[in-house]
Amino acid sequence: MFLVSFFRTCKKKNLVIQTAKIGDYANTTPMFEVLEKTDILMDHVNLPFANHDERIEQIYVVNVYKKSIWQKIQLALLLFFNNYHTVYVLIPNSLNLFLAKMCFSKNTVTLSTYADKWYLTLLNSNMKTIKHSVEDLTIDTYLKMIGEGLDRNRYWKMLQKPLVIPQNMPLKSNKFKVGVSLSAGNKIKTIDSETWKKVFAILDEIECEVYIFGLENENVYLENLSKNIHAKNPIISMLGQIPLRELPSRMSVLNLYISSDTGNSYIADSVNVPTINFAGPCFWREQRPIYEKSLIVQSNAPCAPYSSVFRASYKGKCPDLYTITHSQEEAIANFIKALYKDFLQSQHSAEC
Repeated sequence: MFLVSFFRTCKKKNLVIQTAKIGDYANTTPMFEVLEKTDILMDHVNLPFANHDERIEQIYVVNVYKKSIWQKIQLALLLFFNNYHTVYVLIPNSLNLFLAKMCFSKNTVTLSTYADKWYLTLLNSNMKTIKHSVEDLTIDTYLKMIGEGLDRNRYWKMLQKPLVIPQNMPLKSNKFKVGVSLSAGNKIKTIDSETWKKVFAILDEIECEVYIFGLENENVYLENLSKNIHAKNPIISMLGQIPLRELPSRMSVLNLYISSDTGNSYIADSVNVPTINFAGPCFWREQRPIYEKSLIVQSNAPCAPYSSVFRASYKGKCPDLYTITHSQEEAIANFIKALYKDFLQSQHSAEC
């Protein structure tokens, strides 16, 4: 295949290999802005975004080819005959590095992370490697893979270009609208009831509507919340009601989003919705919402942080990951009230 690669038709095409879930995919999208056009190898969960993105041309869904060795070889052959000029490997696991290797592209760029494996030296030989640590923001690292000096404020996150606009937009009231995720795919990112009590007590000090976002199977968390709080403001369930392709545009009308480190928080961040992000077990310097109106609530648990992008944990190492102090509670209250004040002023200006 190496010898045959010299006789392929030259194509100035890019391939991005990003097989992570929604949050990581959102943080990859500034690369699409820089590259303008690219092919992508991805997880099927992100198809609703990629299928509606003019920056993405060919899509390969890694889940389709993971069932057998023969299917993986088929995928390697498909990539090989596309003769990519540059391949970017954002998740440097064994399969992704093998596929990148088999592309025999002119340029291959990958990451050197803290999650080193024995096979890395073999598979990423002759690849350009960009160093990444838990102190480096993933968006900055991804942009460095293309070149130095690329500014994340210039190349902003966009899960779709253009956004999919649904025929009806139900979140169009004139009230202050707050989106909430009660849990995440990774269940250690579920905020406890006592912390939610404090958050909803703060929300009760303003006039707002609260929308619960997530999958239908998260109704159990909503039921538990309803038993533990007595909110004055209406709480409206959107669980399982919104197609993923419509989520960015529907979230764009929110005035605030509150959650732990979930994919939804990154979707909200991508459409410039202010967020309150409970970091929990996560290294907040490595991955977090970056819109200027973002509040990161760090965990006070002695074990935190311990879960990172390239070494994710799915088990709790200690209790009270999301317990907040009085000063943190005050910071949350001040943040929400400042947003609410700005909202009322904008409403008044619009009426005038």
